[in-house]
Amino acid sequence: MLLNNFYHIVTKDLAPASARAVITLDAGHRIFAGHFPGQPVVPGVCMMQIVRELAEQGVGKALQIRTADNMKFLSILNPTEHREVVVTVSYTPNGDHYTVDGSLSAEAITFFKFKGTLSPAA
Repeated sequence: MLLNNFYHIVTKDLAPASARAVITLDAGHRIFAGHFPGQPVVPGVCMMQIVRELAEQGVGKALQIRTADNMKFLSILNPTEHREVVVTVSYTPNGDHYTVDGSLSAEAITFFKFKGTLSPAA
């Protein structure tokens, strides 16, 4: 889990089919020593994990990625330039999984978009 380590939640709003959170990124986290020295960039896998963790909070159970049908990395997320980020997730139950749309953004910049399915963790 990256929550309370790589990022912290400032505000969070949970609704029956969606979640929205404002988070702060830890620009001093050790991951940035290698990704990339002097020019920190939030790894795509971390953005995906943040979306998954917010979806878990919304549905109230542990989830795992079943499919990532569409993942778009639209802008570089430098935590020293954009320490505060908005995470939005919508989820719809669909049999034994959830259809999920998620994104990370700040101001008018969208960094990451995700469409896929998440299943309850085994």
